[in-house]
Amino acid sequence: MYRLAICDDDKNFCSQLEKNLHGVFADRNIEYAVVSFNDIQSLDASLSDGSRYDLLFLDIMFDDGNGMSYAKRLRTHDYKFDIIFITISKEYAIESYDANPLYYLTKPIDQKKLTAAVVRFLEKNTPKYICFSYLGGTIKLKLSDIYYFEIYGHRVVIHKSDGTQADIRGTLKDIESQLPPKMFIRPHRSYLVNTAFITEIKHYNLKISNGELIPISRSLYNKAQLEFVDYLAEKELFV
Repeated sequence: MYRLAICDDDKNFCSQLEKNLHGVFADRNIEYAVVSFNDIQSLDASLSDGSRYDLLFLDIMFDDGNGMSYAKRLRTHDYKFDIIFITISKEYAIESYDANPLYYLTKPIDQKKLTAAVVRFLEKNTPKYICFSYLGGTIKLKLSDIYYFEIYGHRVVIHKSDGTQADIRGTLKDIESQLPPKMFIRPHRSYLVNTAFITEIKHYNLKISNGELIPISRSLYNKAQLEFVDYLAEKELFV
């Protein structure tokens, strides 16, 4: 579960941002918790008490302090969480990079830009490798090297982008539960496909970048199409 913090002296803004964030995370079935602070002192006290966050939305300017200066101080204390700056003006954009922000959002927050910021955070923090059990031990694979998983008899076969295969134990349902949300599509009860390698959906088939066609069951056809469109739409946010 991801832990998020919002620090902004506008309580109404914090409340609205919490609602907007819920839409982004709920749509992806990702567990999260968010806490809002209305001044730097409250956030600082929370951190001093041992609270830890994965992502901080921080207003650059406060009536009683400078959020950017505080962010830079956080970095000197080696806090590793990502920071997204929020402000009504872009004039601090260049200076803000000393604090190594993940993103820079201006008020009023555009939902598409908020989604882009969160997606960037999720992609940065998505596991790059995954471990599987097989007869004789454990195998560690890079997720971006996997074309798809296939049920083959009583085993699961991993088809890799280098043309090799690996047999593992488990079920597709168990494997799917270990994978990052939206990274793989389940078009058929026998297949789990890496969305990044899909080039086309047509005539109840997925076509992947090596030219292979993977069947889509009729009951999952619409779902597979929607998931692929969502994936493409999120990628477009960074173009």
